[in-house]
Amino acid sequence: MGEIDRKQFRDAVIEVKKAWVFEDWAPVLTPLFRLAMFDMLPVLDELSGLDRAKLISAANLIQNQGRLGDISWRRLKFAVTVIEKREISDFGLNDDNQVNDGRVFLGCTRLVDSEVRAEIIKALDQARAAIKNGDKGTEYATLGGDENRCCGEACIAWNKVLVGKRRAQPGASLDSSLAAAAHYMLARFHVCAAKASIGQMDMVIDMYDNKKRDAIARGDRDLKSMALKPGSRPYPPDFGIKRWAKQGSIEGEADRQRCNANSSTPYIFPDVDGGEA
Repeated sequence: MGEIDRKQFRDAVIEVKKAWVFEDWAPVLTPLFRLAMFDMLPVLDELSGLDRAKLISAANLIQNQGRLGDISWRRLKFAVTVIEKREISDFGLNDDNQVNDGRVFLGCTRLVDSEVRAEIIKALDQARAAIKNGDKGTEYATLGGDENRCCGEACIAWNKVLVGKRRAQPGASLDSSLAAAAHYMLARFHVCAAKASIGQMDMVIDMYDNKKRDAIARGDRDLKSMALKPGSRPYPPDFGIKRWAKQGSIEGEADRQRCNANSSTPYIFPDVDGGEA
């Protein structure tokens, strides 16, 4: 069915392009919206930027006339954002499969919340074992005051386990579960250690995504200019990854109140090490 539907879309585009003067893209929308997201993305990507703009303009006109359903309109906006901005944005699709199709299109794996939580638990377990064994690089968790002992597990889980070990493997930077777990743990550690308040950490997270957007807008579609090492593409801007980072801030604040309550967060500038591939 998928190939048949893709051909119907391509044939409709050919018919539209035969017009001498005015290209009416409205007939292309019917075969387009029959496509599953994993089929819609590649055929939209085949269009030139100008033709995609004409298609969006036709859809927008029909949507304003009340002749295009809201879900279809949001699916189209999501797909075009994935293709043109290389970003997973929240258009309220309420369908993890469609959103994950966008991630796969960008070269990432599918994001599954239960798998992210499993990676978080695994990283913390490995961090505790490394600290107990006195492994090199775990000194932070055993030396110093309450901040170090309280937040050391999150620090080692983030910096040594997730970033230094798991995501350092070839291709692992685009593993969605690892990316979400690393962003979560970065936020949890820095808020726990009072290096940033929740609000400051959220601001840093947003600024990091904006830096990626700026690089993509300049033509660096794979974010090579931001890679910490060759062959390790940074994860593209993604509302799902940001949601996990902000969850890390919330749980980091709970840690801080539990065992580092005498600390004070920076008044203006957060002290955040964003060594995140």
